[in-house]
Amino acid sequence: MSTSRAAHIACIVGALAAAGLATQSRAQAPVFPPIPIAPENAPDNTVDRITPYVQYQYTYDDNLFRLPASPANYLGGVAAVPPGTSLADHLNTASAGVDGHWVISQQSVDYGLEIDENRFVRNTDLNNTSGTGKATWNWSLASDLTGQLGANYSRSLAGFSDSFYFLRDIIDRQEYFFNGRYQIGPRLAVYGTLDDSYTKNQGVNQEFNDLNLETGKVGVEVATSQANTIGAEYRFTHGHYPHQEDSTLNGALFDPDYNENSGVVVMKYAPTEKTTFNGDAGYLQRNYPDNPGVGAFSGDIWHLKFLWQATEKTSLSVTGSRDLQAYLYAQSDYFVQEGVLVSPVWMQTDKITWVAVVSWYKQDYIESSFSNIVVGPRRDTISAEQGGLQYTPIRSLVLTFDYRHELRHSNQAAFGYTDNLANAGVKFKF
Repeated sequence: MSTSRAAHIACIVGALAAAGLATQSRAQAPVFPPIPIAPENAPDNTVDRITPYVQYQYTYDDNLFRLPASPANYLGGVAAVPPGTSLADHLNTASAGVDGHWVISQQSVDYGLEIDENRFVRNTDLNNTSGTGKATWNWSLASDLTGQLGANYSRSLAGFSDSFYFLRDIIDRQEYFFNGRYQIGPRLAVYGTLDDSYTKNQGVNQEFNDLNLETGKVGVEVATSQANTIGAEYRFTHGHYPHQEDSTLNGALFDPDYNENSGVVVMKYAPTEKTTFNGDAGYLQRNYPDNPGVGAFSGDIWHLKFLWQATEKTSLSVTGSRDLQAYLYAQSDYFVQEGVLVSPVWMQTDKITWVAVVSWYKQDYIESSFSNIVVGPRRDTISAEQGGLQYTPIRSLVLTFDYRHELRHSNQAAFGYTDNLANAGVKFKF
C-alpha cells in the first residue's frame, strides 16, 4: 500500500467518522498521541498552497439533550429544562474557511481558519458562532533536527449528555505546543514535546469545568527496518482547575488538581505492503497532590490500530484502546474507557467512497469523578453504528451524507439514552 493511498484512506475514515459527531459528546484523549515530525512524514516544503472554501451542513438530531426515553429516569435537575425546549431539532451550519501551506526557504507554515454559523430551528436560544484556527511552523535545522511550533484554537457548543445543563454553554479552547526530533543515525532518533492548553466554559455556573492542562513527553525510537520501528516514551501531565477550590469528595474538601505519569512502549509494524499495525502500551498513574490517596488511579493503558488494504479499493481499520479520559465540556468527570472501533471503507470509484463505523466502549468512572460523588459508582457502555457516503463530482466540490445511531446503557438510569443523528453536507473549494 503506497503512503499516499494510506494517508488518503485515513483522512476519509477520519472525516466521515467525525461528521456525524459534531454535536455529540466525545471523550477527549488522543488515541494515538502526536509525535514530532519524522523525515518520512515531513510536509512538502517546495510548493505553496492556499485553499479557501465554503460549506453548508444540515443536521437532524432526535435527542439533542441526550435524555433517557422515560421521564421517570430523569434526574431532579432535568426539571430545569427551559419551557418550550424541544428534544429533537434541526441544525443548519454555514461555514467559510481557508487552509494553507506557506513555504519559507526549506521550512513551512501550515495554517487554517474556519468560522461556523450554527442555527437551530426549534431551540433558537442555542444559536451560536463557532470555529477553529491553527498555525504550525514546521522548522528544521539541517536534516537531522526537525520539529513544530504552533497554536490551535477552537470554539464550540458544549454537549449535553453528562452536564444536564440545557442552556447555551460555549467552550473556548486554546492550545500551544512545541516538539522536536533529533535523528542521531539512520536507525535511532530521540524526541520530545511540550503542550499547554486552556479550556474555558462560558455557561453560567459551568466554570468549575475550566481546565488548564500542561503535558509533555520524551521518547526514543529505533528503526528495525525501513517500515518497522519500536520505541519508549515517558509522559507527564498536570491538570489545574482554576475554579474548583471548594470541591468536596465523601464530605471532605477536595482539590481536583492532579498529576499523571506514564511510561509506554511504542511500535509500528508493517508485515506486508497491505497491512500495518501501530500503537502503544504502558502504565499510568494519577494522583492528587493536595489529597494523597484520595481518588488516585493507576493501571495499564494501551492503543492499537490495525489497517488492512484488502484490495485497491477496499480497506479495513480496527482500533482498540484503554485510557483515562473525560469529555471536553465535563473535564472534572474522569473515567477509564476501553473498547474497539471497526471501520471498513469502499472506494467505489474515484468520486464515490462509502464508509461504515461500528464502535463499542465501556466507561468506568473513577472515585473522584463528579458523577460518582453525586450518585455513587457509575459504569456505562456506549455502542454506535454509522454509515456515510462521500461524493466528489468535481475536484472542487464534495458532498457528504451519513447517519448514526448511538445507544448508552448505564447502571444509573439517568445517564442512559438513545440517539439518532443524520447529516448532509456540501463543501466547495476555490
